[in-house]
Amino acid sequence: MKSITSIVLFIILVFITSCNNDEPRFSPSEIQNALFELKGTYHGKMRISYYQGNTISEGNACKAVSKDSLTIYMDLTPMASVITDESVASRLREIGVVQVKAAYDFLQMDNVSYHFALLPDDVICLGGSDVPETVKIVFSQIFGGDADYHYHNIIFNLSPTELWVGDKKYEPFQQLVYHYEGTYE
Repeated sequence: MKSITSIVLFIILVFITSCNNDEPRFSPSEIQNALFELKGTYHGKMRISYYQGNTISEGNACKAVSKDSLTIYMDLTPMASVITDESVASRLREIGVVQVKAAYDFLQMDNVSYHFALLPDDVICLGGSDVPETVKIVFSQIFGGDADYHYHNIIFNLSPTELWVGDKKYEPFQQLVYHYEGTYE
């Protein structure tokens, strides 16, 4: 009886591990083709809201550039408007627009669109002797979007999760979502 149980457990284990394989990734040529299809400068609007809550800003003009990664020009003024510490809010307004670079992680490709995750780098605005403290913005790595390359549209979300001023995390910061919709020029 023990040998039958062992065999059954072995078969179940083999079945589970064979079903646990990740979906096949895309070939280098498929990724190159997707990057080529998405290449260009997109103009559109950025809406900013709390992660689960009210809209902060509706429809600010925004530009995104797609090459081998996505570059987004993100305005920190709406973020500054929700910061209660005036010195931190002033520093964000002073910085103004930052450049966020995000690598693509393609999840699905079909005949007219791509679905992807974005892996944005942290944004670091250095301080110094004549400039207030360094500001660092940390982004979530679980947001992404869709691109319809037939109609040259792109939609994606970026989500700042942490704000650091100097070497201290700004604790009152609430996670935001920057939602972008744009069209290739």
